[in-house]
Amino acid sequence: MNAMRLAQTLASNPFFQFAKLGTVNKNSEEHVQLGFDSFLKNHIGTLHAGALFTAAQADAKVRLLQALALHSHGWKIAAYTSRISYKRPAKGPVWIHTAAPTIDFGNRVAHTMSTLNNEANEPLAELHIQFTLLQGEQ
Repeated sequence: MNAMRLAQTLASNPFFQFAKLGTVNKNSEEHVQLGFDSFLKNHIGTLHAGALFTAAQADAKVRLLQALALHSHGWKIAAYTSRISYKRPAKGPVWIHTAAPTIDFGNRVAHTMSTLNNEANEPLAELHIQFTLLQGEQ
């Protein structure tokens, strides 16, 4: 993922700044990283599910925006629906890998799948998002 675009997106969103989302280089690619800060932990001392969702949604959105930028037709994200599956607690920093989005311009939708990983590269959760797209200045 483009490191500069990722950093710009994270810096432009106050909630992403609040969550202190950062970046990490894994496998020669930049990814969103969520730290293990005390204000992000839940009542049992692991990362809060909402913080995990926020980090994964940020990575998916950046990945989709990067793919849409390759098309000169002014596509934008209008809305989304999502489903997240938590597999195990996050007991440390988490990084997110979002696969290349699948885009169906005819139906104005895009799909992403993000995996949240711990520092040992073990999957902690998966986030699936279906984005609704708009074209132009609508």
